[in-house]
Amino acid sequence: MSTAASPDALQAAWEAMRHRAACLPWPADFDQVMADPVRQRLVRLEATHRARAPQRPAVHRMVSRPMTLTPPFFFDHKRAAAGDRDD
Repeated sequence: MSTAASPDALQAAWEAMRHRAACLPWPADFDQVMADPVRQRLVRLEATHRARAPQRPAVHRMVSRPMTLTPPFFFDHKRAAAGDRDD
């Protein structure tokens, strides 16, 4: 298995990275980004990760109600404060 990324894979990785908040101050030109050794390494890592990661379909999660941390509506706060228990 070769770890060298193709030029198309590097270009695709750079396109995916350039809109991230951490990459906004990067130059807008691909060649300028690849001229910087640190940024070039980050783009190569992204391309390698994209090549090795399995392509999975997007997962749609159900949105549920947030759990309330309050006691149920039938809870008698005054009786609980007075120490009256139904044991």
